[in-house]
Amino acid sequence: MKIKPFWAILLVIVLMWAGNYIYAEKHKLKHPVFLNHYLDLNADYEQYIPFYFITNKEDTSFIQTVELGSIRGMPDQFRGDNGIEEMEQFGRYSLKRVYIQFNPETYVTPSETKKFDEMTVYFSENHTTNYPIGRIVFQPEKEERNPLSFKSGSSGEYTETRLNVTEALALESVSTAFDDALQDRFHIKLQNANSNETVQPNPVIENAEWNKATGSDVREVNFPLHLDKSDWLTVKSYADPSLHAAMDVKINLSGTTETGKPFTAQVGHLQYEPDLTKDSIQQIIDERVEVAHHE
Repeated sequence: MKIKPFWAILLVIVLMWAGNYIYAEKHKLKHPVFLNHYLDLNADYEQYIPFYFITNKEDTSFIQTVELGSIRGMPDQFRGDNGIEEMEQFGRYSLKRVYIQFNPETYVTPSETKKFDEMTVYFSENHTTNYPIGRIVFQPEKEERNPLSFKSGSSGEYTETRLNVTEALALESVSTAFDDALQDRFHIKLQNANSNETVQPNPVIENAEWNKATGSDVREVNFPLHLDKSDWLTVKSYADPSLHAAMDVKINLSGTTETGKPFTAQVGHLQYEPDLTKDSIQQIIDERVEVAHHE
């Protein structure tokens, strides 16, 4: 009779272990999951680009090479373990970063723009997979007249850039390389002011706060917008936090000067380290798995 409680406890332990094992196996990733990356990159020179991805915590595989179409990239072996840096652990998953060295001028002809929504990744465990990656754009640098002088700026999910107008102009359009891919998830406002007073931007972390931020949504601006010499223009941008994306977005301000010369000035929205939680990691995984099931 004294043995029965022992066996009952042992049975409970075995059942709990089996349940935990089944649950863990059910939620184990078959392949790493890459975050979305919206990167507008210069095709004229070699560069190292950070990519973020999620793996099982015990996964020790590493990246050998990647391909964006015909553009091949290699990990920076001087960072982390085989080029892989573990950023943070979230339960059974790890968020990792790898810097990939690209040499796009070898593959992109002058004046050519290349866009990629998928990246082929060759892992050390002999598996090769095409991963949805958001959108990576390689385009040549354009040397154009710039009548807008940079004054100050910030980075993150919400950015502000203050510009001083050096000659009278008509601003005719505001655009990015991701207007179609990020509809209603990446927002831009313009604020015209005649003062050079710099105001520290308040962090905007929710859509409701962005809606209250001063300025006119570029989708509602009646272009052209006429600016006089010495005017000040603030460009504000906001990425929906639910994107969970690494971003290097060039905002193109295009128009014509008073003397009739066309121009395109650029300001950047830079957020290379997404702010993630355990819940957002699971959301990214669920979205990727759902997409894979429908392919």
